[in-house]
Amino acid sequence: QADFVAEQPDVFLPIAGGWGRMGMTHIRLAAASKDVLTGALEAAWRLRVQTNAKTKNQKRSKTAK
Repeated sequence: QADFVAEQPDVFLPIAGGWGRMGMTHIRLAAASKDVLTGALEAAWRLRVQTNAKTKNQKRSKTAK
């Protein structure tokens, strides 16, 4: 999130009270190109997949004990 905001502050904005929680970032769609929007959505998706996999593995290791 911080990288997106730092690189393109005219497109990406932190959400007051939500920055860092649940991955909240405001995107000015009118200012975003298709490539930028696609890249941001893919990055968010990859992070979610990684988080879900980590959580699933942690739950498995707890039940295996």
